[in-house]
Amino acid sequence: MKYILVSLCLFFSFQLFAQNEADSLKVALEKAKTEDKIDILNELSEYFRDRDLDFAVRYAEEAIALGERFGALDKIAIAEINKGVAYRSKGDSKVALEQFLKALVSAEKIGNLPIQADALHKIGVTYLFQKDFYNALKFAEKEEVIWRQLDDKVGLASAVNFHGLIYVNLKNYDLALKKLEESLQIARQTNDKDLIYKPLTNIGDLYYRMGNASKAIDYISQGLKVSEEANNKFGIATSLLNLGKAYMLKKDYATAKESLQKALENSIEIQALPTIRNIYNVLSEVYEKSGEFDKSLFYHKLYKSADDSLINKNVRQSINEMELKYEAKKKEQEMQTIKMEKELLEKEKEVDWLIKIGLSIVTLLALIVTFSYYRQYRLKQAVNLQLIEVNKEIIQKSEEIQVQKETIEQINQNLFSSINYARNIQDALAPESIEIMQSFSGYFIFNQPRDIVSGDFCWFKQMEGHTLVALGDCTGHGVPAALITVLCNSFLQEITENIDSPAAILTLMHQKIVKQLHQEEGQSNDGLELAICKISDDKKQMIYAGAKIPLYLIHNQELKIVKADHLPIGDIHYAMQRTYTEHTIPIEKGDRFYLASDGFQDQFGGEHNKKFLVKNFRNLIQNISREPIEKQSAILLDTLNNWKGNNKQTDDIIVIGIEI
Repeated sequence: MKYILVSLCLFFSFQLFAQNEADSLKVALEKAKTEDKIDILNELSEYFRDRDLDFAVRYAEEAIALGERFGALDKIAIAEINKGVAYRSKGDSKVALEQFLKALVSAEKIGNLPIQADALHKIGVTYLFQKDFYNALKFAEKEEVIWRQLDDKVGLASAVNFHGLIYVNLKNYDLALKKLEESLQIARQTNDKDLIYKPLTNIGDLYYRMGNASKAIDYISQGLKVSEEANNKFGIATSLLNLGKAYMLKKDYATAKESLQKALENSIEIQALPTIRNIYNVLSEVYEKSGEFDKSLFYHKLYKSADDSLINKNVRQSINEMELKYEAKKKEQEMQTIKMEKELLEKEKEVDWLIKIGLSIVTLLALIVTFSYYRQYRLKQAVNLQLIEVNKEIIQKSEEIQVQKETIEQINQNLFSSINYARNIQDALAPESIEIMQSFSGYFIFNQPRDIVSGDFCWFKQMEGHTLVALGDCTGHGVPAALITVLCNSFLQEITENIDSPAAILTLMHQKIVKQLHQEEGQSNDGLELAICKISDDKKQMIYAGAKIPLYLIHNQELKIVKADHLPIGDIHYAMQRTYTEHTIPIEKGDRFYLASDGFQDQFGGEHNKKFLVKNFRNLIQNISREPIEKQSAILLDTLNNWKGNNKQTDDIIVIGIEI
C-alpha cells in the first residue's frame, strides 16, 4: 500500500519548467490587442501540452471564451483541439472526444480543411488509445484524403504514420510497414524532427511485434536521437518505452530496466498518465522475466492503480461538473431573488413619490386654473393613459417575440444535434474498410451528402464463394431519404440471407419497399435506384443487375458501360410486377469497376451554369481510372468543387470504385 500511495503522489505532482519561450509569450499576451490575444493563448496552450497539462487546459479555455466574443470559429476550433489533447494526456478520453468533435463541427461550418483534418486525426488517435481500432481507421482514412487533397506534406506525414500505427495494432504488418515507410520518407522531406521521430519509433515497435529485436532497437534508437535533438519530452518518453520493450525481447533485462526508468522519469515530468501506466505494465513484465518477482508485483500494483485512476477519472469529472452546475444554478437563483426585491423596493418608492407630486399638482390646479384649463388637463391625462397602455402592449409583444426567438433557436439546435447523430448512425451502417480490403486490391468511396445526412448509400457483404456490392440512390435527400437508406440496408441484409442473385434481390427489394411504404394504397410514391454486383472469389466473373444505375467497367484502360433497366425500385407509377436483367461479365485482375448515383452528373456549374451531364461524367471516370485507386476520391472532390463554384450542391452524390 505504501508503494501505491507513493506512486499516486508522483502521478499528480508537477514541477516548474524553464519557460523562456512561455515568458516571452506571456509578455506578448499583455501587449496584444483584441483577436491577437486568441492566437497567443493558443500558442501558450500548445507550449504547455507536453510540459504542464493544467496550464494547457487553462489557456485553451481562455482562448475559447475570447474567441466566442469575436465569433472567431477557426481560432475556437484550434483551442478546442488543444484542450482535448490536454485532457487526453490526463487520461480523460470522454472530455477529449467531446472537444475534438466540437472542433470538427466548427471547422466544417467555415470550410477549414486543415483544422478538419487535425480534428479527425485527434479523434482517431483517441479511439486508438481506447483500442477501438476500426473507428480509429475510419477517421484516419478521412484525414489522409484531406491532406492529399491539400498536398500538405507535414499533415500527410503525420496522417500516414497514424494510418500505419493502426495497421500495427490490427496485426496487418505488411500494410503497416508500407504506410510507416511512406510516412518516414515524407517526414524527411519536411526536415521536421517532431515528425521524423514518430515513424522511426513506430517502425521499431513494428519490428518488436514481429520478433526482430535488432531492427527494433536500430529504428527506435534513431527516433530517440531525433526526439532528443528536438527536446520533445513526449517523444523521448515514448521512444524510451519502446526501447525498453525491444531490449526485453532481446533478454537484455538490465538495459531494458534502465531505459524504462528513464521513460518513467520523463513521463512523470510531463504528467503523461497513459504513458506512465504503460511503463509500469512493461516494468512488471521485465522484472517477472528476470526472476525479481517482488518488484514485478510492486510494478503490477502500480499499473493497476494507475489504470483504475484513469478509469475513475471520468466518474470524478462528471461528479465535479454536476456539483459546479448545481452551485451555479443556486447562485443564479439567489441573485435573481435579490434583484427582484431591489426592483420592488424601487418601484414602491417611485409610486410614493408620484402620489405626492400628483396630489400637489391637483391641489395647485384646483386653486389657479379655470374650468376650461381643467377640461384641457383632463383631456391630456386621458391621452397619456392611452399612450401608457400602448407602450405596455408594445413591451409585452417584444417580450413574447424574444421568447419565441429563443424557443426557435433551441429547437434548431436540438434538430441540428439530432441530425448530426443520425449522420453517425449512417456512418456506422457504411461498409467496414477492413472487409473491403480483404476482398479487393483497392477501393474508394466518394460520399458527398447535400445536407448533413444522405439519401445515397453503399452496401457490402462477403458470402460463401463470392462478394456482393450494392449502391443505392433513394428518392429526395436529407432526413426523409436518409430514413429510407436505413430501411434498404435492413432489407438487403434480410434478402441476402437466402438469395444471392442480383436480379432476384432487386425484385424482392421492390416488393418489400411497396409493402412497407403501403404504396398499393397510394400513400407514397417514394423509391430508389439500385445496382447490385456479385463478384466470384476467384475474381474471374461478375454478375450485375441494375435499376436505373449503370455499371462502368475499365478493362485494359477501355471503358465499358453496362446499361441498367429503366424500372426503379418502388413507386407505383410503374408496373407492379417487375423483373430485372442479369449481365454476366468476365473480369481479370487489375480491372476496375465503378457505380454512381446521378448526383454528380446533375450538378449545376461551369461557365454557363449548366448540368455536368452523363457524357462528361463517363469521360471523368475513364480519366481517373488511370490514377492509383486511393487518389481517385480526391480528384473527384477537386473536379466537383471546381465545377460547382459558388453554387449550392444540387443533390446527394456517391461514387464507389473497386479494383479487382
